[in-house]
Amino acid sequence: MFKLHAQFQRYNHHSYLLFMKNCMSYFQLSQPSKRHSLLLYIACFILSYPFSTLRCQTPVPKADPTTVEVVRQFGGELFLLNSKAYLQPLVSRLNAATNSRTFHTAQIGSKFYVRFGVYGMLAFVNENERTYTPALPNSSLNLDTLGKFVTIIDLAKQQFVIKDTAGLITYAAKVLINDGITTKQIEVPGSAPTFFGNIQQSFKVPKEYLRQRIKNPAQGDLLSLLSPNVRNTILPAIEQLPPEFPLPAGQNLNFLPLGVPQIEIGSVLGTELLVRYIPSLDWGKNIGKFGFWGVGLKHSLSQYIEDCPIEVAVQGMIQRTTLQNTIGATGAKLDATADILNANIHVSKRFGAIEFFTGLSYDHLSINAKYEFTIPRQLQAQLGLIRGIDLNNDGVIADDEYVPDPANGYPGDPNPQTQIVPLVTNSLRWTVGTALHLGPIGIVADYNLSSFSMVTAGINVQF
Repeated sequence: MFKLHAQFQRYNHHSYLLFMKNCMSYFQLSQPSKRHSLLLYIACFILSYPFSTLRCQTPVPKADPTTVEVVRQFGGELFLLNSKAYLQPLVSRLNAATNSRTFHTAQIGSKFYVRFGVYGMLAFVNENERTYTPALPNSSLNLDTLGKFVTIIDLAKQQFVIKDTAGLITYAAKVLINDGITTKQIEVPGSAPTFFGNIQQSFKVPKEYLRQRIKNPAQGDLLSLLSPNVRNTILPAIEQLPPEFPLPAGQNLNFLPLGVPQIEIGSVLGTELLVRYIPSLDWGKNIGKFGFWGVGLKHSLSQYIEDCPIEVAVQGMIQRTTLQNTIGATGAKLDATADILNANIHVSKRFGAIEFFTGLSYDHLSINAKYEFTIPRQLQAQLGLIRGIDLNNDGVIADDEYVPDPANGYPGDPNPQTQIVPLVTNSLRWTVGTALHLGPIGIVADYNLSSFSMVTAGINVQF
């Protein structure tokens, strides 16, 4: 009976027939006195079968609060250390894309006109921008920093009072990682994906190295200063750490598309007003919700030059963008607002219906990216903060079926962290393009070159 009960614990509805077959075999071989018990057990199995998958889950160990806090602190630092390198290619593309397609002619008419256009931008990703070299949280030994986590009573006698257990464990791990990197006993992952990359990378926790350093500290390092009792406080939490910490996953994109409607109104004293606007729209899981507005003024310089053979104009723009997204396996919620400035000088020359133009632009972007992040779901599952429940009753627990269950001691991560990451880019951009004028309709295409390539195209109608 105990064998059958163990088998029942493992089986789901896919194994129902096999289970019943084994029961019948047991029934035929059993003594008559045991058959009544077996029949009763089979009846209970049949009645309880619809609920067996959910109820017979293997319990997930409950979370240890100290280990959870260590993971929260270490994982948060790991994410923040790498967030700039992860997002920088995306920021530069958004900067260039939103600053492009602001001119296709330097000519500004003397009469009133309104030009409405719809344009698309395609910014390409360089191969070397698909990955970056990640950094690991590490720290050198410093008694002042140590004093944040313990009260030093007598350093020589190794007498301490712990003030912040999780902070001490995190600091000790960072010091040991720093030593391991210096002595080449710990290898930093060679590469990790940027927003545009296509690989998954994680930092594997070198538990054996940490374990040996804690048990046998080298003379003069942090752990040699601490008493065996304090080291014994650190070791269990290190042992319970997840085997690895995930870094943000790439979205596997080779280019960044964007589209924008805009209106140009002229002219007053050789000056033209440009207005563009996109409400915050969902551009899919890769980009998230993105929206922006922009206002610019263009002024003709060639109007001051008598019989100037080409049209020359200068333009200045100010724009603001908003971006909301959820970043990969970390589940970090990104809420970013960017202020963008553009100044350019451009020239154009028209030959009948065809006009050629070129210009040099200076782009500046200042962005404050606010991240709100919890411990990644896969780590929450390993730590016992969430549990797997077969919600679909199909005998298989999918990733999205690992959920909090506070009533039974699986609270999830109820303490999200919030951090602000500033990002700034400045760049020069050269544009060359052509426009085809068919009465009031204009068809435009250009090529932009900075640290990467971008093409834009669109159509406009002038009234």
